[in-house]
Amino acid sequence: MKRNSKKPEVRKQELIEIAAKLFAEKGYEAVSVRDILEVVNGAPGMFYYYFRSKQDIYVAAMEQYICERLERKCRMLEDDTVPFHKKLAAFRSMIREDINGYTERFISNGDASISDASYKIWDFLQMLNRMIKPYAKFLLQAYNDGHLSERLKLTEENAELFATFILYGSWGTIYNGKFTKSDKNFTMEDVIAVTDKLLQ
Repeated sequence: MKRNSKKPEVRKQELIEIAAKLFAEKGYEAVSVRDILEVVNGAPGMFYYYFRSKQDIYVAAMEQYICERLERKCRMLEDDTVPFHKKLAAFRSMIREDINGYTERFISNGDASISDASYKIWDFLQMLNRMIKPYAKFLLQAYNDGHLSERLKLTEENAELFATFILYGSWGTIYNGKFTKSDKNFTMEDVIAVTDKLLQ
């Protein structure tokens, strides 16, 4: 009875946290709604009061992770008053800590089903998409402040195109081995070396 007295927002958050932990440990396909309910000793009606399906709670867990880890730094990248060098440090922190933290938590190098891999890639794309506008503003500021080559001819109109190309190319390079059986594994330092040449 004590469990049922929890406030709705507290109960919903508890379900999200438990689901995120189970998805990280077992993968999407191996986790059932029953598994989640067993941890909280709850009934199906309680789960479906908050979520329509297992997919619904999975999306909620991923969105929460993205929000918690990326939002503050994305806002910094979009803030025109923050100096370039501070934005550069924040961006590299997003790469090394936040995005890498996601891959370590939710993406394994072991055999995964097509369904599991599809969900993980979908999550990954949500993070990249959230970063495009902030990164575009970051690139434009770097260009206007003279940190990037004038030959790029960056403008407000094409900055998001540059940002999308660089972000998707970078993450595809770094995490190729996470989703495929490729024996070609590249590091963040490899990508920085390439992007530095592109942007010189």
